[in-house]
Amino acid sequence: MTDKKRQMVSLQSLLETSAPRSATPSEISGILTGKRPTIDHDTKVLINMIFARFHHIYTHRFESAYRDETTLNQAKREWAITLLGTSANLIEFALERCKREHAWPPTIAEFLKLLQPAPETLGLPSLDSAYLEACRYSHDPSSHHWSHLCVQLAAQQVGYFRLRSEPERTTRPIFASQYQKLIARLVQGESLELKAVASLPQPEFEAEDRLLAQLTALAVPAAQAQLIVYYLAKPADSQVRQRYRARAEKHLTELDILLELPQ
Repeated sequence: MTDKKRQMVSLQSLLETSAPRSATPSEISGILTGKRPTIDHDTKVLINMIFARFHHIYTHRFESAYRDETTLNQAKREWAITLLGTSANLIEFALERCKREHAWPPTIAEFLKLLQPAPETLGLPSLDSAYLEACRYSHDPSSHHWSHLCVQLAAQQVGYFRLRSEPERTTRPIFASQYQKLIARLVQGESLELKAVASLPQPEFEAEDRLLAQLTALAVPAAQAQLIVYYLAKPADSQVRQRYRARAEKHLTELDILLELPQ
C-alpha cells in the first residue's frame, strides 16, 4: 500500500471513530425545547396494552410494521408522548374502532382521529340532526323530549336565544364544538348533568302548529316539515327569519306544493 493510500485510510478511520452519532427525533425535540417529557408508569402500561392489542388484532401485519425491538421501542415512546393524559376508556373505544376501520396498524395521526368519535358511532344524532333539533326547540326547551342529553346540553351552552335569533353561520360552529366536547366527555365515562336555568314566559306558537298540520295533511314527511316550519322559530320581522322563510318556500317548490307561508 502506498503512503498516500495509507494516509487516506488513516484519515477515514479517524473520521469514523470521532464522528458523533445522529440524534433521534425525540432527543432533537428535547434539545430544542430544553426538556424531555416524563412518561409515568400508568402511561407505559397503557402503551404496552395498546401494542399488545395491535399484535393480536393485526398479527403478521403488526410484525411487518415493527420488524425489530429497536423500532418497536422507539414507536412506543412516540405513542406514549402523544397519548399522555388520555383516558383508558377513550383508548379502548379507539381500539374497538381500529378493528372495524383499519386493515393495518394505524399511525399516530390515524389513531388520534379515532379518539374523536362521530356521534353516530355511539348511537347519538348526527351533527346535522342535533343542530336542527336544538334550533327547532330552542323556543321551548323544557317541554321538548330531547333525543339525547348531549344535544340539550350543547344547545344550552350555545344559548337558546342565540339559536333562535342568530344566523346559522354563527351558531352552528359553536354548537358543533360543544357537541363534540360533550361526546368526548361521555366516552371518557364522565357523567353529564343538565344545569337548571331560569324559565321565561314562552310566546304562543299557533302559526307553527297550524303550518305543521297543513304540511302533514299534504303528506310531507315529518323531517322535511320541520325544516320548512323552522323559520317560524326565529324572531318576527328579523332578517334571519326572512332568509329561512325563503329557504322554506324553495323547499315547497321542490316538493311541487303550492302553499302560502305565514310571515
